[in-house]
Amino acid sequence: METEPEATGERGVPIEVTVAADGDERPSVVDGTRLDVAVDGRLYPTAERRDGSYLAWWFDAGDSPAPESEVTTEWVAAPTRFLAAATLRELWEDPAVFDRLADGAESRP
Repeated sequence: METEPEATGERGVPIEVTVAADGDERPSVVDGTRLDVAVDGRLYPTAERRDGSYLAWWFDAGDSPAPESEVTTEWVAAPTRFLAAATLRELWEDPAVFDRLADGAESRP
């Protein structure tokens, strides 16, 4: 039986992994909030979403289109820029984990 987080004092951090198909709605970000974040010596594009969380998307910062571009199809959203970018970096290192998360097959330990 899984214990409820409130009962053990645990708190979760919401991280969202999204993959869009052609024609799917793209995330909405606040204008002028793009900032490239360095993680492990590499830059990742991030921007603030309208809900106050942050988005990192699957491109190198140097040649990154806007997050709402039709060519942008994979995003990580998290409460902070660094968490979104660092999570993206980890998933970039192991695309199989990204695929499992995006498919909803990853379960909580």
